[in-house]
Amino acid sequence: MKTTAPINLDRLRHLVREVPLPTSQSKGLLCQESLAPDNIVFYRRSTRPTAKVDGIGKNYHHRFELVVVAEKSGPVRIDQTSFLIESGEAALIFPNQFHHYQDVSVGESDWLILTFDLHRSDLVEALRNSPRTLDQDGISRIETLIREFTEPRGTAPDTLAISFQLSRLLVHLLGCSELPDDRRNIHSSTSARDVILEKVNLYIRERLNQAVTISDVALALGYSVSHLRAVFRDRLGVSLGRYMREARLSEAAQLLQGSQMNVSEIGEKCGFESLYAFSRAFRKAYGIAPRAYRQLVLDGRSLPIRRKVKAETEAVG
Repeated sequence: MKTTAPINLDRLRHLVREVPLPTSQSKGLLCQESLAPDNIVFYRRSTRPTAKVDGIGKNYHHRFELVVVAEKSGPVRIDQTSFLIESGEAALIFPNQFHHYQDVSVGESDWLILTFDLHRSDLVEALRNSPRTLDQDGISRIETLIREFTEPRGTAPDTLAISFQLSRLLVHLLGCSELPDDRRNIHSSTSARDVILEKVNLYIRERLNQAVTISDVALALGYSVSHLRAVFRDRLGVSLGRYMREARLSEAAQLLQGSQMNVSEIGEKCGFESLYAFSRAFRKAYGIAPRAYRQLVLDGRSLPIRRKVKAETEAVG
């Protein structure tokens, strides 16, 4: 008859005795207060149309976006800085940051992009406008993350495992080296149209507190209105008027998330002539009023999905 060795509980007893009494019986450790990514979407960069996740276009959105380059380097514009991102590097784009991938090869490409919600953005603040160079450990973490998604051990990917692997990757990125200076603030393109885009973006970002018109931009930069409109349709797939409106609303969303200014002050700072005009434009873009958006962010909840947006996403998918 097979005998089993007696279980030694001495170490377990010792560890249990070190656990302190809780300060509350109903509130403990919360996942939303940790670095726990949620609602994670995997895709590769290509020429396929991008579904809008809200009323804000693909150059601004309220979710985090992690870009990992396996091959095919190219310039990436984040806010007012252009970075040359090469193989083995990654960049984290924060919610409501302007971003544009310029002159990257079209068609199938080896750029992994993950979009996700993250309730504690302060834990990765050091990655804002700071792409990093991956080491071998970082590459291995990404490989593990992809395998968790593409080779699930069950019938579907394990959401908790993927969230855990992504959170560990984000923590690892904080310790990776930043890009060298010669690949920051680059002139991101030799294309005349991309040069115009950069000039317009800079002009608009410096005047977010003003109700700037397309005619104002054209006059200040020395281009015709029709030419500017054509450039933005060609390079960003969005009208210049919409781009300008989204820039102001994106700035407003960031202020609602990270400042103590009241809603009226934010609307005025972002160039809206009245609280009513600001609230109406914000609700149309995000599907929620500015005050409700601020509370939603404080509560760590995601934006509601509107029926129209959901239908657009299903049509593209």
